Amino acid sequence: ECTKPAVCCPLPHIHHHHHQSIMVKSMRQDKAEVDLSVARCDKLLRKGLPEKHVSGRAPVFLAGAIENMVRNILTRAADNAQDTETVGHIPTKRVYPTDLIKAVRHDPDFSRAFCGFSFSSLSRANKPINFILPADEAKDRRERIQQAKEEAKKNKEKRAKEKSKATKKK
Repeated sequence: ECTKPAVCCPLPHIHHHHHQSIMVKSMRQDKAEVDLSVARCDKLLRKGLPEKHVSGRAPVFLAGAIENMVRNILTRAADNAQDTETVGHIPTKRVYPTDLIKAVRHDPDFSRAFCGFSFSSLSRANKPINFILPADEAKDRRERIQQAKEEAKKNKEKRAKEKSKATKKK
């Protein structure tokens, strides 16, 4: 039994591995001084490369690299938004999608990284989620979306039939 005041008594140790891993991950994020979730980067790396060993530093590095890339794109887009030299462009503090597109297309590294995406053409833009998820998860996601669409179509047809029956009875 502890004879010291309650403040000095050691706290009981928690043996839940789940809670400990969350604490470690948030500490890694704080130590690296990144806003992007290191835990999420870690999870995606381990899911994307299940057969390879992933270093403990890799998710921290990835989070920092992604955060730096986003900061660069947004900085360039903000500069494009405030551009006074382009004819027909009204300078603004708000960043529009066209400013982001221009920022990506005018940087050789970003334009190579985003070459598979259709930004401002008439074709439908590719969704990044289709390229980020591992193949099996992407397939499951497509199937769930297809099932949801079919369900919605059936429900819509069912409501239309019920509505037409209701109007015929009147």
